[in-house]
Amino acid sequence: MPENAKEAAPRAGGRAWWRVAGSKVWYFFNSLKLTLFVLITLAIVSIFGTVVEQNAPVEDYLRSYGEGWTKAILYLHVNDMYHSYWFTALLAMLALNIIVCTFERFPPKWKGLLNHKSEKFDSKLIEKFTNHQTFSVAASPDAVKERVIAAFRKKRYGIISSGGGGEWKLYAWRGRIGRLGSDVTHISLLLILLGAIVGSFKGYKDFRAILVGEDVSVPNAEFKLRLDKFWIDYYDSGQIKQYNSLLTVMDNGKEVMQKQIWVNEPLYYKGIRFYQSSYGTAWNKVEEAQVALKLKNRDNPGDPVTVKWEELKAMPGSPYSVKLVNYSADFAYDEKTNTVFSKSAEANNPAVQLEIYNNGKLVATPWLFIKYPGIFPAIPNSDTDIVFMGFKGIMYSGLSINKDPGTNIVWAGTIVMGIGFILAFFVYHRRVWITVRNSGKSSEVKLGGMINKNNFVFEKELKDIVEAISASKGE
Repeated sequence: MPENAKEAAPRAGGRAWWRVAGSKVWYFFNSLKLTLFVLITLAIVSIFGTVVEQNAPVEDYLRSYGEGWTKAILYLHVNDMYHSYWFTALLAMLALNIIVCTFERFPPKWKGLLNHKSEKFDSKLIEKFTNHQTFSVAASPDAVKERVIAAFRKKRYGIISSGGGGEWKLYAWRGRIGRLGSDVTHISLLLILLGAIVGSFKGYKDFRAILVGEDVSVPNAEFKLRLDKFWIDYYDSGQIKQYNSLLTVMDNGKEVMQKQIWVNEPLYYKGIRFYQSSYGTAWNKVEEAQVALKLKNRDNPGDPVTVKWEELKAMPGSPYSVKLVNYSADFAYDEKTNTVFSKSAEANNPAVQLEIYNNGKLVATPWLFIKYPGIFPAIPNSDTDIVFMGFKGIMYSGLSINKDPGTNIVWAGTIVMGIGFILAFFVYHRRVWITVRNSGKSSEVKLGGMINKNNFVFEKELKDIVEAISASKGE
């Protein structure tokens, strides 16, 4: 008894607990409510993925959404949503839902299609169909049977018969493969989801802001990209018409490809696409800056001197030379890390960092501000100061970089989906049962059937078949 009690303990209602749990899991993934929930959720979050630019620099999010929302965007991976763990989990859940639903419905449907040849039936079944007709033909049952077969085959039906001795039973069918339209569509969805998941794990989306003449390494690739030229085309009204980049691909140190790109005209190389997505003024580099000497006991500075990026330029009338080495469009300082950064890409608080040399000796590396001239002395222990007067920015080209090895799988799924739609909406499963019986000088024909959709077409088709059987010359 104790052993039997222990064996019965893990069972509930005569079923093992794992079977009960398995049934609940199967029921959960077989639920239409789950399908609707996942699809609606994917639709909603995809809106966020469209509104929030993907893989943009953090500065762009700070400028557009502020610090609080930017933290939320980064924490929830909305900036790279299509590669986030929760988006992948939603796709996996939808895939499991489709698989379970397909396995639940496909086997009995397939079995029914394989065993469709039901030529043996009760003739009373025919009168129960909405689409049924009874008529007489002045010919023998054998002759009428042949007419029936010929009429249905002309309409591209499959047909089989049984009987003899004055009574025949026939069964005709057409378009039974159309019943598989929904299952083919399910397979296409699985392929599309598989492509999305492969792209999520094996692919990536990135963003690069490239300056003219600069070359950058492409993520997860062994080639580089160089921006040779950037320009903007304008309409006569002055509005922007198009912005363009001339890019060169350098592979193994050699220039292997050059192409002009613009919006909706990407560059494609080794499975990676480069899209023109934005442009702007660099927030960490300028082409040149204007600085001037100023005596600390005077209000007005001297004539400005133009200093190009990383150029050592002598300041006239003094022993000093300066080099422009750094720039911040919206100056900010992090005390914890002792680093300078730009809070945004806009020139809200522009500042430059100079290296100041006295007779060739480095004496200071100050940050100078346009809005706050002289707030920090540029040259220590000197009656001479240097102030920041202005600058000329550098335009950058914003490139979205996209590698998606799942694209071909998605395209295959799209083609399969098209086939599924054709089967589901344009291939109709028709089934017709017919009896031919001797009724004296003529033969009585009863036929009736059903169609899974588009009953109007079926009625017309049956009418044509009846006319063809009745109009044929008898024996």
